[in-house]
Amino acid sequence: MMFRPLTTEEEWSWIKDRAKLIACEDSQGIVAYDNRGIQAIAAFDSFTLDACNVHFAIANPLVIRSGFLSEIARHLFIQCGRKRIFGLVPSTNKKALKLDKHIGMKEVARIPDALAEGIDYVVLCMKREECRWLPKELKEAA
Repeated sequence: MMFRPLTTEEEWSWIKDRAKLIACEDSQGIVAYDNRGIQAIAAFDSFTLDACNVHFAIANPLVIRSGFLSEIARHLFIQCGRKRIFGLVPSTNKKALKLDKHIGMKEVARIPDALAEGIDYVVLCMKREECRWLPKELKEAA
């Protein structure tokens, strides 16, 4: 598995089709490739002083075992200096909620009927010091 920055129009189209992402001015991301092509993309946006939003599209779950989440954690928590990352998931997207919680994100809020009547937005968060995808010395580094 190879990881590289999200840069091409093909890559942006790939994640937009799967994650319903609307790229904004500060959007960036990481793409996981193997010999068959794109296997996953994580896009990041809405950067604040110490946080940002994360959007995942994973076609091949083996990217997780191949270091994709460690690559994302190092990029956001170390290179970008963020203390927290957030995800905003429709309550009806059970697959995404299960994945996000499995990788260590925790529900911190729920916005009732935010997407539509009966469909909440679930706000998930992962803090740098709780991220299991970073080595201990990087979790604690300021």
